[in-house]
Amino acid sequence: MSLSLILPVLLAALLHASWNSIVKGGQNKLYESAMNCLGGGLGALFLVPFVSFPAPEAWPLLCLSCLCHLTYYICISAAYREMDLSVGYTIMRGTAPLLTALFMAIWGAPLTLLGWVGLLTICAGIGCLALGRRPPGRRGMFLALRTSVVIMGYTLADGFGAQHSGDSIGYACWIFVLNIFPLHALILWRNGADYLRYLRRRAVPGISGGVCGLASYGIAIWAMTQAPIALVAALRETSVIFGMLLGVAFLGESFSALRALAVVLVACGGMLLRLA
Repeated sequence: MSLSLILPVLLAALLHASWNSIVKGGQNKLYESAMNCLGGGLGALFLVPFVSFPAPEAWPLLCLSCLCHLTYYICISAAYREMDLSVGYTIMRGTAPLLTALFMAIWGAPLTLLGWVGLLTICAGIGCLALGRRPPGRRGMFLALRTSVVIMGYTLADGFGAQHSGDSIGYACWIFVLNIFPLHALILWRNGADYLRYLRRRAVPGISGGVCGLASYGIAIWAMTQAPIALVAALRETSVIFGMLLGVAFLGESFSALRALAVVLVACGGMLLRLA
């Protein structure tokens, strides 16, 4: 890959870590997640007139993805209430491709030697986090792993859904738009007035985080048309490194050599899995 492609993909990784840092940094993590969802959906709304409407065969998977995303926003909010960004984000980003690879291996796409090396490297990185000065704890680990399972769910749903839709970019835009409704219906029903007050106070960073997420995805999709998909996906795994740096620089999280080693191991393991 040329530098003109590497730099945008690194930017996409930074943007992805950035929206997670905004959610983590907010007082109410669920409201922050909802504003993130709103920002990404509003951004995608400007794009849907220029993309194709999903094929009928894709709609069951679209609905499944929306359900998974609703669960994801609830789960990630709970995880960030318990854990540092640099720990929770690393576990979630690292474990999700690991679980997806294992699921696909059971489905009939066995892992290569490189894939197994990547899987074990991720496990070693997560093990380093567990041995650190501030380990995630049993509850924190459960919440992070629960989120990883949900990430695997929408990853698989979107992967198969994009194949059935015939237009992966159009499918992705509709996912961003549709995701607004289930989460906001739930929050407005339960805490409508409180959420709207919070939205007025935190609209700029919250919605900007959603735009960051949309831009991150858009850059990655564009890069995959210019370079091998596996290389782009692998390079995006550097987002966990950016997550650690953002957590230390802006959220006051502690830095240690063991935590840094864990993040690097998870990033390298993710890259190997993507390249396998």
